[in-house]
Formats: sequence, C-alpha cells, structure tokens
Amino acid sequence: MDKIANLLEHLQARMRERGLTSTSSSGREHKYQCPDCQDRGIILNDDGTAQICHCQEQKRLERLFKSSQITPAFRGKTFDNFITVGRPPAVRAMYDCAKDYADRFHELRGQENNWLVLLGEPGSGKTHLSMAVANRLLSQGITVLYFQHVEGLGELKDALARQGEARITTKLEQMKKATLLVWDDLFWGKGYPKDFELEVAFEVLNYRYLNLLPTIISSNRTHLQLLEINDTIGSRIIERGKGHMVVVQGREANYRLAGEG
Repeated sequence: MDKIANLLEHLQARMRERGLTSTSSSGREHKYQCPDCQDRGIILNDDGTAQICHCQEQKRLERLFKSSQITPAFRGKTFDNFITVGRPPAVRAMYDCAKDYADRFHELRGQENNWLVLLGEPGSGKTHLSMAVANRLLSQGITVLYFQHVEGLGELKDALARQGEARITTKLEQMKKATLLVWDDLFWGKGYPKDFELEVAFEVLNYRYLNLLPTIISSNRTHLQLLEINDTIGSRIIERGKGHMVVVQGREANYRLAGEG
C-alpha cells in the first residue's frame, strides 16, 4: 500500500507541476479536449486516490463507432426519428419488432433465436431500423460490425484480386465473430445471386448460426424468396429470426413512393 501511495503522490506532484500554468511556451492558452483530466485520462483526488476520467469511456465509444464501419449518415438513424404516422400497419409492426429487439438484446443474445430479420418492400425503413438498433447498442458499448451487401462484396472481390485470400479471410473472420453483425440488403436485386455471394453468405451466416451469435439482416427478398435462392441459408435465417422477423409487402409501404398515383 505504501508503494501505491508513494506512486500516486509522485504522479500527483508531477501533474501539479505540469499544470502550474495554463499557457504554452508560446504564450497561447492551451485548450484541453477534456478540462477535467487535462487529457491525461485519469483524475488524481486530494486524498491520493486516482480514478479513470469519464472522457475515456467516451473515447472508447467513439472507437466502437469508428470500427463498426457505420457511415456518418447512418449514425443519425434512431427510433425517435423513424416516422410511423400515416404508414401501413406492417411498417409499425416492423418498428415495434426492432425496438423490442434493441430493448431486450442483453436477454436475447444468449438465446437460440437471437436474430432480427427485416424483409420485403424496398423503402419501408428496414435499413433505418437496423441502424437504430445498432446505434442504440453501440452507445451501450456493444461491438457492432456493419456490412452493406453490394458495396461490401465489391470490396471483398477487389481485396481478393489485389491481395489474395489472406486479406479476404481476415475480413470474413471479423464478420463471423463480431458481437453483432448487421448485414444490410442481403442478396440485393431481383436476379439470382452469383456463386461468390452465396459462398460468402453461407460461410459467415452459417458460422453465426452455429455459434448463436446475434445478427441483424435486412433484405428486399421475402422469406420464401430466400428459401428459393438457397434453402440452407434461408432456413437458417428464418429459424434464428423466430420472434423477431417481419416481412413487409406492398408498394404502399415504400416511403419513397409516398404521394405517387
């Protein structure tokens, strides 16, 4: 205990010494990002004890958001700014389902059916609600990884062509083992997915299926269409999504078409 007390006293003396002046050698006032700890990361109390400054938690959350690969535009997607007024009942059901998933995530994450699956009509708000869940959980310190199907697969193909299998293997491992994976626009489009898409989807989703890892999937395909594309992948998504799967159908759910015809 004496060694710890002496160390704290020494650190406190050094910090007081460094903080004797609030101006730099150039005479300009130094502005700290955190005035409480003066960017040291710890606060030394008068009784000789030390504590981690609150700014360190904020920096940790900032690192989580950065590593999530969620774009700045999507970081503003929340439940509060999702509009349900005047929208079809299916959209409201999707909102309620996503919010329940976010509210109960810590309970659900250890269960078998711990996926959130939002399917169907483009423009119904599937991506917004997926991001609302991700942003809520990121703010709670949960590690999230976002993967946009079209852009993400394009990057994987480029990495495979330029850097070989080692680079793509690293990315796939991140997707397979992330605490929460958000796969946006799975099998986007109307045609049949390419072999590369199916191989990547199966490798990642099958791993997460077998290891009970929470996953959020949005797709403009319905559950029946997913089964037609690949019954192995589709059946795993449907099974893990039991309790938190919504299929939205009908052009009236597409907010981009609101007011037309």
